[in-house]
Amino acid sequence: MDRTYSKAELDYLNTKYGRWIRYPQKEEKDYVLYATGDANISCGRIYVALSKGPLSYEDKIKYNIM
Repeated sequence: MDRTYSKAELDYLNTKYGRWIRYPQKEEKDYVLYATGDANISCGRIYVALSKGPLSYEDKIKYNIM
């Protein structure tokens, strides 16, 4: 089962470790982190936080989810 995060937890992780998590501006209750195929030199792998639930094929393509 995937670990879920609140928006406050994601904000904390971003401030503590750098801006390595991207998430939609929608206010959801729980998010799940997914690794993307994107990375940068300062933070490493970029993650995207999406709403809890099954991923669609379109989300996988849109966010370059591995």
